[in-house]
Amino acid sequence: MFDFGEPVLVPQPRMWRSASGEVVVRGLDVRSLPVGLDAYTGRVHQLLSLVAGPSEGRVVPVVFREGRFPSEGYELRIDRSEVEIGASSARGVLHAARTLVDLWDQANGALREVNISDSPTFPVRGIFVESFVGTDSMCLDDWKLLIDRMGQLKFNTIGVSIYNCWDIHHEGDRSEYLFTPLDDFPALRSTQRIVTWDPVGERECEYRYLPSMYQDDFFGEIVLYAAAQGIEVIPHLGGPGHSTLIPRAVPGVSALDEDGRPTGYGYCVTHPTAKKTLARIVGALVRQHLRPNGISRLHVAGDEYYPISNVDPFDRARVVSPYCRCSECKKLDPGQQLVEYLTIIGQALARDGIGMIHWHDSLIREDALDIYLARLEKLGLPAPVIAWWNYNDPALRPVTNRTEAWSCPTTGLASFMFPQDFSSNIETMLRRGYEAGASGAFAYSLPVESDLANYAFLADLSWNFEGSGGVSGFRLRWASRTCPENAQAAGSALAQVSTVTACYPLVMYILNHVFPFFATGLGGSKAYPDDLLHVFSVVQPPMAEVLRQTIETLRDAASQMPVGRDLYLWPNPMNVWRREHNRMADFLELFLDILAVARSGSVDIGGLQERSIEVLRDTAREGTACWLPFILRERWGLIREIGPVLHRLRSGGGVSASETWYAWNL
Repeated sequence: MFDFGEPVLVPQPRMWRSASGEVVVRGLDVRSLPVGLDAYTGRVHQLLSLVAGPSEGRVVPVVFREGRFPSEGYELRIDRSEVEIGASSARGVLHAARTLVDLWDQANGALREVNISDSPTFPVRGIFVESFVGTDSMCLDDWKLLIDRMGQLKFNTIGVSIYNCWDIHHEGDRSEYLFTPLDDFPALRSTQRIVTWDPVGERECEYRYLPSMYQDDFFGEIVLYAAAQGIEVIPHLGGPGHSTLIPRAVPGVSALDEDGRPTGYGYCVTHPTAKKTLARIVGALVRQHLRPNGISRLHVAGDEYYPISNVDPFDRARVVSPYCRCSECKKLDPGQQLVEYLTIIGQALARDGIGMIHWHDSLIREDALDIYLARLEKLGLPAPVIAWWNYNDPALRPVTNRTEAWSCPTTGLASFMFPQDFSSNIETMLRRGYEAGASGAFAYSLPVESDLANYAFLADLSWNFEGSGGVSGFRLRWASRTCPENAQAAGSALAQVSTVTACYPLVMYILNHVFPFFATGLGGSKAYPDDLLHVFSVVQPPMAEVLRQTIETLRDAASQMPVGRDLYLWPNPMNVWRREHNRMADFLELFLDILAVARSGSVDIGGLQERSIEVLRDTAREGTACWLPFILRERWGLIREIGPVLHRLRSGGGVSASETWYAWNL
């Protein structure tokens, strides 16, 4: 009845000893937790209640032992008589319960006799949830599911972007997000707009909405739900870059240009009224959302602080600077202005004992980190955590001798458009963080199901860096975990598709630009998809051949992936994997077909339009509800242009004829 292969755990335990015996389990009798280990009793009982098997099995007692273990460490012993969990902290007990659930998830009604001794490599392990797309539609249940999933991977930290502003895409609207309402500043209410495809009416539609977290004001519920699972929520406040909403809606804080006019981007950091108002905004956030929910750290971004274009909807080519040019601010260089901004925020937070985290890039680029740390020390303010981020090669090495440092790879930059394999980035960033003595592994992310393997690899390395085996070791274990009946074939398919999905230049600079998200920036300077079709029509380099080979690789790898299995909290990862790679191949193939029709000069596009609608239908059949409008938008942005772009290309001379780029490739 019971088939016992060796269980595969992610993250990989530090020490594992298994016996040949097995225990057929009907359920668990969970005994009382000792005082000191009982902080997460509710979640521990909830997890252990999942271990419920056939009626002929035994009810096995679960006993707890308090002892000396590394931070968050535990021991888990399973034998015929009992399950014993040893720990020195409540989080250790929680992690042991999670390990037991993962064992049960593979057990077919019984548990193998094992003895596990385990503890994490990085004290801080988690993800930062970006806000530039999709998360504004996540309801409370979506956030709770994300917390459950990340907790099961033994993460203990989730960063939540509550305010950020991005450049303009799609319909020319500002990308501004405030997720936590501030009663004292109602002008910061940020209504969103999205033009996408309605799968019910099968036509273009427009949605106008407030971010769900703002509308229903449930940030505090997220924090409390996470805290009950041993997870710290760290809100993320964008600025002084990535900030258009606050300086425009509260003009008294805005940076000024040479003529004394508010720029609506960046902050004045010297005028007493501007400084006081900025501190009032932070104080309102503290009073309304941080202090009531026990928040002890705020991620004050500080990243990408430099002049940019494509943020003014009335003149998208205009370069807007975050540097204030008022009479006092213009005496300061950009690094000094950044230090002043961060100090203003830090002083406002310190009144409530709230510390800060910053991205590293602008402080390092402006050679301001040492100046900033010295300034904080002089004022008696705590040193911040510096989050060192890098998403492509070469990976950087965090500096750890000045203040606490976290190493920050990514689990996916834009995977709502196309699955991405960031295992190489995760490994190199964490390796350099580990070697440098970084205390945290904290990855930039968007919470989409197709990124599960990236989340799992991050969890594996951050928990047991020494024993994970890196990309090659993890890929083999991941194939065994998700496709136990045919792990070798699964591993082969994963390796094959990574030649596409793990190639950063191919994914980020070529494939993702086929979608409108990346290809519609800076309106007026280029036309989508006209200019893109021209690029892919040229003889040298052979861009269309890149897409053809990509399509063939995606389809072949998907056809080789064997049937997998559901995991606790996740739908069958290999079904999701196969579906997403086939969808990407369908979309790229549609793009090439549009190119072929443009080259041919044909006026018959009926078949092309029919296939494009089927691409949309297929996309809409499955997928998380909060992400579907954004996923469909990326496809609809091209599909709605099929007829118009072909007309424009014919009127303007068309595109290059199809020909080979090399003599032997006939």
